[in-house]
Order: sequence, then structure tokens, then C-alpha cells
Amino acid sequence: MRRRAVIECRCGEETVTRTVTDNTDPNCGKRFWGCKNYKNHFDKGCSFFKLLDEELTDERDLLIAKLQKKNAKLKHELEKTRSWLKKSLIFGLACFGVCLVLVTILIYKISGSWSHIYLK
Repeated sequence: MRRRAVIECRCGEETVTRTVTDNTDPNCGKRFWGCKNYKNHFDKGCSFFKLLDEELTDERDLLIAKLQKKNAKLKHELEKTRSWLKKSLIFGLACFGVCLVLVTILIYKISGSWSHIYLK
């Protein structure tokens, strides 16, 4: 997956990747984007915090939404194609029937066999 080239925090500084080192934190060991001025227990600074997994999740969610939209579009096109195919099949069978009747009439007309057929 592609990564964003530059992520800026709320204070406008470029962010850096860090690792949570506080053993009491449930995110201990996870990597995150944090401001250069990220606050800790000792400093007062920016509080921008975004886990790297969240970024990948955001991109994954966007990709899933895009693929769902594409899937819906393809399903719609498939239904249109099936409908067109059914109409074409019915039209083709109707044309075949008309041609069959016309050829039958032509054969009887050429052979002169109409004298034996009486229509009431």
C-alpha cells in the first residue's frame, strides 16, 4: 500500500514515526505518527497522534469502498447485458419464424402445390 509522503499535524509541523514505549499504555510497542513537538510526561507540546495501522485502515477502507462501487457498477452492467441478450434472442427467434414461414410459402408457390391446400 502506498504511504502519504508528508503528514502534517494540527500545529503545521511535519510528523515523524515513533514507537509507544510506556509499558502501562495499551498501545505499547505500536508505531505511530507524532508531531516533532509531541507532548510526553515531561513536556507540554502538540498532542497529534495517529497509529500507523489507522492510516493503513483508512486506505484499506477507501479501497474497499472503491471496489464495492466498481462491483455494483459491474453487476448493473451484467443485468443490462442479460436483458439485452434476452431481447435479442426473442427477436432472433421471431425473425427465424418469419423466415421459415416465408420459405415454406415460396417452396409451395414454386412447386405449384397450392392446388392441394384449401384454406377455409
